Amino acid sequence: MDILIREGILTPDVFAGLRAACGMPELEPVLVERAIGSSLFTLSAFNGSRTVGMVRVVGDGAFVFLIYDLLVIPLWRRQGIGSRLVEEAILRAKAFVPSGRAVVVSLFSVEGRESFYTRLGFTELPATGLGAGMQHFCL
Repeated sequence: MDILIREGILTPDVFAGLRAACGMPELEPVLVERAIGSSLFTLSAFNGSRTVGMVRVVGDGAFVFLIYDLLVIPLWRRQGIGSRLVEEAILRAKAFVPSGRAVVVSLFSVEGRESFYTRLGFTELPATGLGAGMQHFCL
């Protein structure tokens, strides 16, 4: 399988299509466009001309890097695409800071998928010396 990872070419239509393929709710196009435009960077995974996955990283580009969307079309899962996207996202986050500086990349795992991220070096929270990941959801 020949998967190509490219940066910065994710479109709102492709993002919405990947969300739909992954069973996620539809978002308003204006919000999708804003989300992509406000990201530090996006990476897309291709098999030929077909986008089969993506990752979106948000943050300040100095101290805060948050993987907020990692999507791989279900038929393409368990083939290393998600791992490659996360690993490439970490490498690109490291490129934002001076060499030798620590980089912390955070994320919120989907329930039950934590082991995928721990295999990639992430630590489940809470952990010794680290508090719980937290979120405030408002309507």
